[in-house]
Amino acid sequence: MIRPDHQKLQNLLQPARSIAILLPKNPSYDSVAAALALKISLDASGKSATVSCPDPLTVEFHRLVGASSITSNFGSRNLVISFPDQTESVDKVSYNLDDHGILQLIVTPKPGSAGLDHRRLKFVSGGAQADLVILVGVADLSDLGQIYIDSKDLLAQVPQFQVSGSEEVTHLLTSLSLPVSADAASNLFTGLQKITRNFQAESVTADTFEAAAILMRHGAHHIDVASPSDFPEGSIPTPPPNADQPPTQDWYAPKVYKGTTVS
Repeated sequence: MIRPDHQKLQNLLQPARSIAILLPKNPSYDSVAAALALKISLDASGKSATVSCPDPLTVEFHRLVGASSITSNFGSRNLVISFPDQTESVDKVSYNLDDHGILQLIVTPKPGSAGLDHRRLKFVSGGAQADLVILVGVADLSDLGQIYIDSKDLLAQVPQFQVSGSEEVTHLLTSLSLPVSADAASNLFTGLQKITRNFQAESVTADTFEAAAILMRHGAHHIDVASPSDFPEGSIPTPPPNADQPPTQDWYAPKVYKGTTVS
């Protein structure tokens, strides 16, 4: 495995306050685990990190720590009010809550100015705000789906850094001396297990086992990941071969025991 440029990420992280961690459409379990671990670590280091994914996550991901914090959009939280050709007339901007709790924005013009023409104001969504974008499991920006469509301009301006998954993130956090809590370690360890099929895949190297050892030293605990293969045959209704519609009525019907012994 070619490790990412740790020094580059360190240089990008130092001035960054707000960090957007972006996942692709239909992300792998390993990518989601790595993204959430990154968020946990960066938050603990004093940064503000968010994780966004264009697709809603399926149930299997919700065993990962912090999965509920993943959003399906990137930005669009801020409302920006612009004053075209009237900037020089603005003295100050403040806000107030009236007796009914309604928010009022107060724009005070400079003394002697002609005042502000409210008909020329523009109200727009502020879009996303980030000092750094970390792409996890994203080979191409088009993999971001609707996030890319909505945020092309921002993505063209903000520095980006790419990582592939849990193994890389583990070595990154260690190299940069970023905090690795038990929750972050558990997410990464589970991501490693999933991507390597419990460390049985041909892609496993000494670096993989080194990453696993690092995570265990940081308190990683096993997170159960349910999959259809974990259940006995017949316990999950599946359609028979060459059937257009699964005959699930029989599966849901009450079952009658037909054994030969009665206790």
